[in-house]
Amino acid sequence: MIILSIDTSQAASVALVDTDSGEVIAAEAAEDRRRHVEFIGPALARVLAAEARPELVVVGIGPGPFTGLRVGIAAGIAAGQARGIPVRGLLSHSAIAEELVLASDDADAAGTATAANATAGTGRPVLIASDARRREVYFSVYDGLDASLTAGPFVAEPAEVAAVLAAHGFDLDESGTGHESTAGLTPIGHRCGRGFVLYPDALGAPTHETITDPRAEFLARAAARELTAGRGLSEPIPEYLREPDAKATPARESSLR
Repeated sequence: MIILSIDTSQAASVALVDTDSGEVIAAEAAEDRRRHVEFIGPALARVLAAEARPELVVVGIGPGPFTGLRVGIAAGIAAGQARGIPVRGLLSHSAIAEELVLASDDADAAGTATAANATAGTGRPVLIASDARRREVYFSVYDGLDASLTAGPFVAEPAEVAAVLAAHGFDLDESGTGHESTAGLTPIGHRCGRGFVLYPDALGAPTHETITDPRAEFLARAAARELTAGRGLSEPIPEYLREPDAKATPARESSLR
């Protein structure tokens, strides 16, 4: 299947991927994580100039900031309507989990797997943490074997992440801060995402420093994995997790009678 994928939950990216062969036909990624509007239109035009025609549009639905998510989802819906193809959504953290699992698979196939990149292939939980601003992180737990969502997404201050994970049966301390694993909890085996780069003291250092933000080419591969597994995709509705910074002005009662 040819999938047009868009993610603007962190840094914006667009890709056209043949998920049957794994070929990335075209891809664009923004360096500035705040210029989604300026990036998305020209990037879409360049990616869609390829001869291959998409059969499905997949958009990253977050979690992420309000403005960024709206830009990518709106662009995906517009592209789908213009071409008469369906538009579906997938959590953006799935792209990071997919990139990690594919990297581990490639290392195993090449015989270059290390203790670090082999962890995902064992099926141990993968913790994804991204920048939620306001000194908070969005985080989710994925299965390291098939990149399926296990828990989350959540939003919390970095110091609160361990407690949230423990409440859902996972232990951050063993691999995150070096403490002994808590009895009865499943230890996190891998840590990826910009949240670990920003808050290593609270969350632990990332196990893959180069896997930071969701990328559209891996979002497409993650979507194909979900469809193959029979898990399906969601509607393109943003996963915000919290209220926006901007509040609507409350209606004022008139003093006129």
